[in-house]
Amino acid sequence: SLFLFVLKAVVSTQSTGSSTVVEFSWCDAWSIVVVMSCIPDAGNKIRSKLSRQLSDSFSLASISRDDMPEVKKQKKRKAFKMKKKVFRSSDPLLSVFMWGVHHSVSQLQHTTIPPLLLNDDFKAFSKVSIENSNFNSDNMTGKFKFKEYCPLVFKNLRDRFGVKDSIFNQALSSTEPYYEVGSERSQGEKEKERGHKYFYSRDNRFVVKIFHSEEVAFMHSILNDYYNYAVEKGAKTLLPQYLAMYKITVSGAEFHMIVMRNVFANHSIHTKYDLKGSTVDREATDKDKSRNIPTLKDGDFLKDEMKVKVGVEKRQEILTMLESDVHFLSNLKIMDYSLLLGIHNVARGLEELEVEEEASSSDDLLDGEEVKEETPMEVEEEDEEVREKEEVYNGYTYVTPDDIADKDIYSIGLIDVLTRYNAAKRAAHTAKTMKHGAGAEISTIRPESYAKRFLEFMNNSIV
Repeated sequence: SLFLFVLKAVVSTQSTGSSTVVEFSWCDAWSIVVVMSCIPDAGNKIRSKLSRQLSDSFSLASISRDDMPEVKKQKKRKAFKMKKKVFRSSDPLLSVFMWGVHHSVSQLQHTTIPPLLLNDDFKAFSKVSIENSNFNSDNMTGKFKFKEYCPLVFKNLRDRFGVKDSIFNQALSSTEPYYEVGSERSQGEKEKERGHKYFYSRDNRFVVKIFHSEEVAFMHSILNDYYNYAVEKGAKTLLPQYLAMYKITVSGAEFHMIVMRNVFANHSIHTKYDLKGSTVDREATDKDKSRNIPTLKDGDFLKDEMKVKVGVEKRQEILTMLESDVHFLSNLKIMDYSLLLGIHNVARGLEELEVEEEASSSDDLLDGEEVKEETPMEVEEEDEEVREKEEVYNGYTYVTPDDIADKDIYSIGLIDVLTRYNAAKRAAHTAKTMKHGAGAEISTIRPESYAKRFLEFMNNSIV
């Protein structure tokens, strides 16, 4: 009676002419199995008889896949990975700059650089706009724009100047740059008005100048000429080595930047001069002299009776490059540029190095650590080899001749070459002439006159 009850409940029959088809689902079949398993062993004969009756009544072939119960697939859960925080900086501008350099260099790795640049390449740009980004939310703003000007042109210039993209990327994106010493401001002042003009890569290879949109437009107007001149001269130039140009928009404020190779990349500097060949109002102020390494000027250079002692051969090499570079700038109506001169005294440098090594050894001993000499020495030798290779392309470094006992290392390069002699400079020239007289050696004069006076000053200063 129990079997008949279940059979009536789970089996439905359909008459199809002379035959009868029994349909059942998998749930029905399991119900029958459960009922049959409940019958005691004493009823084995009855159970076998019921099984024969079932097998005669319907076939297992009548079971279809549609009648099988649906099994829900479990979603695979991906392991959560902590995001590695890079481009760290307390200043959002520097964080975006580091991110942008890394993004730009990574994109250019997949771009074929044409052997010959077209006019459109000097007008091209790439732009990335990020909103509500999730990375580095504690350090980096969630909304910013990064624009790179003429990426193929500057990529080509980096190759011409011997700057590898791997070194360029590592120096500017893996470690936080630092602002020029003496120009630090509080975080609140930074938000109101960013007064910094320069910041540097941590290894001092590169310097980044924050400049105005007018200078960006002027740079665009001379970029083709500058590129052709750089290709022609290679490393034999003292002009700034421009490596990249960007525009960054952070918190609604726009910042234009240009990346250059640092003239003082190879050695620490003990004395620094900014020379224009002018003597009017060209002395460092007391405030300037109070800095750790003040920027002295033409008047200070003459008062100190300074000379750049490089020997006859190197003197001719420097003057030849200066004459060619100044002629190039004069043709572009550029003036008010300077020769940046840094002096590293070898004896003083060795003394400072010994003091640093003693201090480092004392710190290690106080910390209870063993002082290992092999690894640091190997690293220093490798770094020195890299620096020597870079000096070949740098063209900025010169050493005093062997016959001079007190040896100095000179770092020399032209800076501030984006000032054109325009209406504002003509007005300044007129005002200074009226104040100091027609014969005064003022800095604001016509490009041709500026170039001539500049070369005369350098000719007398380099021996």
